[in-house]
Amino acid sequence: MTAQPVLKTELVQTQLVKPCLVGSDSNRELNKDLSKELNKELNKELKKSTQSKFSKAAARYNTHANVQKHAASDLFAQIKPGINKNKLCVDLGAGPLVNTQRLQSMFASVIAMDLSLNMLQSSDLTTPKICADMDNLPLQANSVDVIYSNFAVQWSANFSALMQSLYNILKPGGRAYISTVVEGSLNEIKTAFAALDSNSHINTFNSELHINQSVQNTGFIINSAKKRIYTDEYTTPLKAIASIKAIGATTQNHTNTRQGLLTKSALQKVCSAYPLINNKACVSYHVVLLSLQKH
Repeated sequence: MTAQPVLKTELVQTQLVKPCLVGSDSNRELNKDLSKELNKELNKELKKSTQSKFSKAAARYNTHANVQKHAASDLFAQIKPGINKNKLCVDLGAGPLVNTQRLQSMFASVIAMDLSLNMLQSSDLTTPKICADMDNLPLQANSVDVIYSNFAVQWSANFSALMQSLYNILKPGGRAYISTVVEGSLNEIKTAFAALDSNSHINTFNSELHINQSVQNTGFIINSAKKRIYTDEYTTPLKAIASIKAIGATTQNHTNTRQGLLTKSALQKVCSAYPLINNKACVSYHVVLLSLQKH
């Protein structure tokens, strides 16, 4: 009996045709199509930016990803030991494979998947590696037993659509263990930059309500849904701000952003406005931890 293939197709690089502007007297349906294409193009550019920044951060990611490690530990605690030896797991958003090795001790086989090729290549761990976009998963329906994803799915262009894709690729009874950053994260940095201008300097994250509704609408059985706030402490505001860049998380998923580098005086203004707790500059992440199951 031949095993069902996991990969949907060979990965190929495609190019989008650049949209042209349409006059006000043009057909309304054409305008709708153009709007969709413009959104696709914007998402494509945001994906490129995300890929580039995480690739640049690959070498130093492990050193600075302290909060991610705590979230990963809490996510691993959701997985029941000893029942997964014959199962295939996908580490979605695997980064430099910091969690893949532990997953290998729990599952028969593990596929590491990430948008950044540099991240995947930064590890010598022997395991199948796929460089792919989570919003265009190259996996067959009903082909995966378990999905593990720590601190990654917040980079999806459409969380609801991603949940549907994950549901589709899981086998009946398959499970997904997911942590995702939600609204309220990086508020300290947001407060500090508010002293400089009215532009946004951090990502816009999904609300906890949107996360829950998306999961429910997909049809997942929610075995567990927990909210956690993880906090990193730094000796100076400058180090706190630099920590975001060090893990590649400076990509902004909206258009209301400040362009160009900060001047020295602007950076000093931001640092002076940074809220301190016991003389420490904190960076907080609001995170939802999900343990899901397909019917």
